[in-house]
Amino acid sequence: MAEQKGTGPEKNKKFDPDERFRYIGFEIETGKIGEHFKSDAEKDTWVKRMLEKRKKGVKMREETSFDKPRVAGYEKIVLTITSVVLIASLFLPWFSGYKEFEVVADTPAPKAQEISTGVSGDALIPDSAAITANQESPASNETGIATSKDEQGFSSMTGVIKRKELKKEYYSSSALGALGWLGMVFSSGFVLKITGLMFIVYLLLCLGMAGMTLYTLYGTKAVGDALALKLKGLLKYGWISLGIWFFCLILSFFGASYSFDSTGMLKQLGTSYSVVTYLGLLGYGFYVSLACFILSAAKAVEI
Repeated sequence: MAEQKGTGPEKNKKFDPDERFRYIGFEIETGKIGEHFKSDAEKDTWVKRMLEKRKKGVKMREETSFDKPRVAGYEKIVLTITSVVLIASLFLPWFSGYKEFEVVADTPAPKAQEISTGVSGDALIPDSAAITANQESPASNETGIATSKDEQGFSSMTGVIKRKELKKEYYSSSALGALGWLGMVFSSGFVLKITGLMFIVYLLLCLGMAGMTLYTLYGTKAVGDALALKLKGLLKYGWISLGIWFFCLILSFFGASYSFDSTGMLKQLGTSYSVVTYLGLLGYGFYVSLACFILSAAKAVEI
């Protein structure tokens, strides 16, 4: 086999001391490196300090990045709080909405009218023609008329306005309380079935992430880099929660039909499932848990 030329160090080549500057990065500067110390006295001072540190067993500088913990004490406190809040969020309102009711209220007319029915016989409206108040009408505002006599024989005519108002009653459900509605969700359209399944995965992720984070911080003997690497491998799964929220948002654009009659139920449900339903039903408890996941996942990036 032919011998390859041009490989390996050349024999009997004289070493040039200036060549070393090309291999340690000094080629960015033209010429040779100048003196590091201003004087020999300054150099002797630093050499003396270094020798004294070595006698004490110190082998590194006073401040280095190696001395700083990858998971500081305040960061452990933050991770502990986010884990506890993550569990507590399961009892906060994850879903909320309201129902509308029509309420009819009677209010007096702005001003009553008095009509004379005295002895003079100049009555404008006889008593037999009095109109009874509180008659119902399909209109939103209705005026009723009623008459009554006083001791002197005078009759007064008053008006009553019936007003129809919409009253709202608000309802909410925690993550654990919403489990009772999964039967109706899984019996509905395909999009709702997948959304319900993602809800279960999200709920289990809340319990799993919170429990494992607390166990890693306080239940294991890992310290330093070992603890940091364990937390990094665990906390990065927090991005899954954000992915579930975004995935369900995309699904809601396709819509789905209900297997039940939504009449008289929460206003946010509408007649069918849509993106308006998805965003309208999510309560602050869900977004609290999502914020805890994002804080934890962001820490995984820093480690």
